[in-house]
Formats: sequence, structure tokens, C-alpha cells
Amino acid sequence: MSEASSSRLLYRGSLSLPDSYILLDGLTFSANLLANKDLLHNPLALALESMRGRPSLRLKGTELLKNICIDPSDDVCMDIHPSATLSRVYFENMLCLSHLSPDGRTDTGVRVALGDTDGPATTEILIFGKIHSSLTTPSLTIHVARIIPATRAPRPDDPTPRKPPQHLLTRTQSIGELAANTRIKVKGDDSEVVRRAREVMLHLPNSKPRGRGKEKERGSVGFKVPTLPAKKTNHAPEGDVFGPVSDAKGKARAVDEGICDIEQENKSIIKKFTVRHLDAVGVSKTHPEFKELFGFVYRGTAFALRATIKRSPVSARALEMLVEAHIKLYVTSPT
Repeated sequence: MSEASSSRLLYRGSLSLPDSYILLDGLTFSANLLANKDLLHNPLALALESMRGRPSLRLKGTELLKNICIDPSDDVCMDIHPSATLSRVYFENMLCLSHLSPDGRTDTGVRVALGDTDGPATTEILIFGKIHSSLTTPSLTIHVARIIPATRAPRPDDPTPRKPPQHLLTRTQSIGELAANTRIKVKGDDSEVVRRAREVMLHLPNSKPRGRGKEKERGSVGFKVPTLPAKKTNHAPEGDVFGPVSDAKGKARAVDEGICDIEQENKSIIKKFTVRHLDAVGVSKTHPEFKELFGFVYRGTAFALRATIKRSPVSARALEMLVEAHIKLYVTSPT
């Protein structure tokens, strides 16, 4: 591990394997202070320090470096404690047996999530190996990088950047000289034409319609919006061949109310008959199956009388026969 003077401890803990209670412990993440002088602007260092207090981080599996985009500028390393045998064996098999890319990195890394959920707000890191050449034997150091979203390739529907018009680029004057407050000077014989045009614009004839001034002198009043007629409060209702409109609406409302009253009264009678006949066969309101039997009998009887339940009061004899017939379907003997 690096010396204390040149590195800062970010997180010390373990990795939890998916679908297992085994932990890869003895792991230490540290940042190189020589390369990261301002850790407040290091997203990976801040994310790892925010994980302090958690016993483990979530290991998601292995990932090929060519399939993702990483930000290796954070310069964060990982060390394994010599006594953590399981962690050393795991990372040796994952990194030391991996092929090396032309830039000295392993082509396979270990993907770790810094959080309990998988979403765009969760920071994910990749642990990979990088060759470290020395005078004796080359060694493999473990580096950590933050996984970043891949850059999107341009699509056909992307807007094309606009270029300045060609006639502006071919002028003798520059774009800065053609500002809003800059007056373009006309050279040659065009100055006489411009002078005449200016005189014509300054001495335009009066375009006021004739007679407008006389009307103002007469004191004519402008256009006024006519007032609405007074609203009548006490007037007879409008009528047609079927009688007054208000009476027709009232009659229709009364008919609807009457139909609703008849239907509600019939349904109330059906409920009373259902409760009384269920109690007669031993199914009282305290029975555990009372609600289910009551619902079946009531809905079945109401459905059987759907043709007449809204028009007229139902017959007590017909209602009694229907209720008894439905109860015999569900209750075979007194319970």
C-alpha cells in the first residue's frame, strides 16, 4: 500500500457476492494525493468516502473494458490485505489470468455498485489491473475507475449546425463591422439615389382620409357598442306543441325520479325476503357464510326480475318463489 504521506484512505471494507453470504474482505481504496491535489473535485473519491460506515459494497460481476466507458483520470487504487486469502485468490484469477490491452490494462474488470439500487443515480466503478513496469519484474497494480455513460453516436435526425450566409463572408467588410449600430456607406453614383429617396420619405403626402378632420370639428361621437336589453325576470315559460318547456322538463324529471323510487323499493323488498328466508333455513346474520349466500341470492333474484324491477312493484308470490329457488341451489339442508 502507498505511504500515508502520498495517499488518502477513501474506503476500507469488503465486497458482497451476489446470491451468497461470502464476503471478499480486506480491501482498501486510496487516492494518490500527488495526482489528486483537489479531492473535492474528484467524483470517485467523494463517492467512495460517502460509503464509509458500510461494511461491504455490492459486487455485480465481471465486465469487458471494451464494452463500457470509464474515467481513469481519478487515479484511485485498491490494495488487498495479505491475510485476506479469499480476496487475493479471486482477484488473481480474475486479473492476472486476463489478457492485456495495448495500453497495459487487463481486458476484464470487476464491476461494483456503490449503493443498494440499480439506477442512473447509482455510481458504479470498475476494478481492473494495469501493468507497472519496474527494473526487476513487471507487476500488476489494481486500479479503480468510475463507469460513465457512453457517448452517443450522431444520428440522421440530429440538427445540422448552421453556417453564416455566403454573401456575408464575401463582403469586403468584416462581420464585426456589420453591427446593428454601424451605417454602411454607399460609394459611387448611388449616393444621389439615396439622397433623393431620403427626401421622398421625409416629404410624404398626408395620408389622412378626407373629411376626418371635419368630423372631429363637428364633435362626432365614435362607434358605440349597443347595450343589451334588460333581462326579464317574470315572463311566461316558452311553449311548443307539447306544452310549456319547463313543464316537459319537470315531467321528465318526475318520471325518472319515480323509476328510481320503484327500483329502490323493489331492491329493498328483495333484501328483506332474502334475509328472512335465509334465517328460516338456519343461515342467520352471524353465520360465517351469510355474506356470500346473501350476495348470491340477492343478485340472482334481482337479475331474474330485471325486466320488471324498474317499471312496477314486484309480486310478493313471484319474489318468494325466486328467493326459495335460489336458496335451494346453495343450501341443501338446514345448517
